[in-house]
Amino acid sequence: MQLSKHFTLKEMTKSMTATRKGIDNTPGSGEIKSLGDLCYEVLEPLRAHFDKPVTITSGYRSEALCEAIGSKKTSQHAKGQACDLEILAYQIFKQLTGYKIT
Repeated sequence: MQLSKHFTLKEMTKSMTATRKGIDNTPGSGEIKSLGDLCYEVLEPLRAHFDKPVTITSGYRSEALCEAIGSKKTSQHAKGQACDLEILAYQIFKQLTGYKIT
């Protein structure tokens, strides 16, 4: 399911821990709406700003997944309102220069 031009539900719910432990990491309709909002309001503008792909390293987390990784079940990840990400070009630049965006 496409959440926005560059982001899918699959990449926003992918979890190696969930796969390894057999945890269902399927969001409900409210969380899917929040993930879509996150993509449109934050991730797409971020991608446009850097003009580089954004890689999601951690997105939605079900309550069971939160418990498995020691995260709070009330976290923004569990609500579909947060993700962890990398921008490859920025990561390389940061490693070479030590520069941080503030």
